[in-house]
Amino acid sequence: MCSARYDICMLSVERVKELINDPNLSDKEIEEIRDGLFMLAEVMFEQWQAERIKAKKEKEDKDNQNEHEKPAGQQQ
Repeated sequence: MCSARYDICMLSVERVKELINDPNLSDKEIEEIRDGLFMLAEVMFEQWQAERIKAKKEKEDKDNQNEHEKPAGQQQ
């Protein structure tokens, strides 16, 4: 199944059933589990991206600060 919202393909219900290995779950329950896990993964990925951007900015700020603290003859 592909999501139009994200233009990506998710795991099929059949594949999720194989992974969960619980024959008592209905297709609807499997879809809800799959969709919930997808949303959780999306949030985790967005948080990871935000942390990378923040770390990169902090490194750039630190590098710029260090560059300004060097004596005039040592700046590149």
